[in-house]
Amino acid sequence: MPFDSIPSEGSSPASFEFTFEFYLDRSRRIEADPNMSSGENSDTQSLTESIYAYHEQYGRTYHAYHSGSYNMPNDMTELERMDNQYELTKIILDDRLFLAPINVIRPPRKILDIATGTGRWAIEIGDKFPEAKVIGTDLSPIQSDLVPPNVRSEIDDGNEEWQTGEDWFNIDYIHLLATIGAWSDWRQILAQAYERLAPGGWLEVQEFETDIDSDHVTIPPDNALRRWFADLQQASILADRPIHHAPLFKRMFIEAGFVEVHEKVYKVPVNGWPRGHRLKRIGELWSQSMREGLPGFSYALFNRWLGMTTEQIEVLLVDVRKALAEKRGCPYERFYVVYGRKPETPPVEDMILD
Repeated sequence: MPFDSIPSEGSSPASFEFTFEFYLDRSRRIEADPNMSSGENSDTQSLTESIYAYHEQYGRTYHAYHSGSYNMPNDMTELERMDNQYELTKIILDDRLFLAPINVIRPPRKILDIATGTGRWAIEIGDKFPEAKVIGTDLSPIQSDLVPPNVRSEIDDGNEEWQTGEDWFNIDYIHLLATIGAWSDWRQILAQAYERLAPGGWLEVQEFETDIDSDHVTIPPDNALRRWFADLQQASILADRPIHHAPLFKRMFIEAGFVEVHEKVYKVPVNGWPRGHRLKRIGELWSQSMREGLPGFSYALFNRWLGMTTEQIEVLLVDVRKALAEKRGCPYERFYVVYGRKPETPPVEDMILD
């Protein structure tokens, strides 16, 4: 068909004989559309831009997607602290990523890491089970692009109804690590996990208790570190993100319908007071993580929900840091690991009888 006989815009398709030979001939110049855009869907582009438009406050940055849902920052200082905390949890667990009885003999096919943070756990579990699909979700796009081919990250708020799609159902293993302060209702999180797991699938939660204790002395309520934890708990309740749930997990698992529920509780020294080298090192690492995290833990919660100024918060943290370094009371936090299995068959009362 000659060029001048090509139908104009609006002509009937029936009168247009399309020939690829004409349009794709390498001797012909391809003209650019003067009105062309980037080609990216404008809605998708706007969403992407908004996700990276982090909210800045207190000299820190916070997530933009569902801004205010989580009160911890997402800047480089916090990412480094999160990675250091992750390495510490591996030491506590004797270099294990999980305690639930999943293994390479019967490897999981689908793994979900809720509130994945920097994505370190998702990457390592993806390497361990290369045939599994691994999804890590978070409010912030702070995960590395250098991931195994079976691992991907998605922006998501676990407080809402979880996503749909084949990868989001019949999951073999769901994991949460150090997500306190992220959820308005832990029971709802467990219920959604139960719903999305395949029969026989496992849920595992690994969380620090937000209080200190000692086997040697009674730590008084006015201890600056204990008082800080109490203030943190109060602020988190006002923010509808209660943080002091770790001791309740086992009971909540059972109430949600999980079976074979196991609880493992570790004592984590808050500084280097223990005699043994391994526990001393754990205490030193946890003390470092706490010192690095104190401003991030405190600024948003204390300012937004307790009405404290940044100056007042900094004055308060002076005493908290001193208490964190105090070894005489031999203080420790508890680290809870709770895991349970979704039954292979539903309970009798849930079955529909003919």
